[in-house]
Amino acid sequence: MADQHIEIRPITEDEWPAWEHSAARAFGEHSDPVMQAFIRSITEIERILDAFQNGRVVGSAASHTFELTVPGAHVPFPFVDIVTVQPTHRRRGPLIRMMRQQMEDFRERGEFVTGLTASESSIYSRYGWGIAVWGEDWSISREHTIMSCAPAPSGETRFVDPDEMRQIWPGVYDRVWRDRGSMFNISDV
Repeated sequence: MADQHIEIRPITEDEWPAWEHSAARAFGEHSDPVMQAFIRSITEIERILDAFQNGRVVGSAASHTFELTVPGAHVPFPFVDIVTVQPTHRRRGPLIRMMRQQMEDFRERGEFVTGLTASESSIYSRYGWGIAVWGEDWSISREHTIMSCAPAPSGETRFVDPDEMRQIWPGVYDRVWRDRGSMFNISDV
């Protein structure tokens, strides 16, 4: 039976530490300062919905802002992440309420294509999600692998260290993602 005393709403900056601690617990992890700093650097507070009971975080559904390439266009693409319900509050309604609210928020923002990867994928069909790809495994005989229009080599290939990679990778990715289907933009974090 759903617990009507669970409030679903976005979190505030002051509530972020409680959200991060709750999310870590739900995934069987321990919260630590290094991970907290990293997660905060990639988290959009305004895109986190939480389930609260008596002021405590008991569930979460976050999303990240991306664009996705589709034939002929780029569309807004919220990527759903960090969906949790504490074991103490499962089967009491917070997940379905968070999923509905999140979908309503996407619609209001004009975001009509979304995606997620799931630890327990069988759960999400109840909330309107479907499987996009089961999996593929292809084998091609070597004699059929010659390119019909081989690219002309240009430039150079070399190893780079992580600091240099952080400088050059965003430009490389930006040149590629815009013209290939099903890719999404990434931040340079």
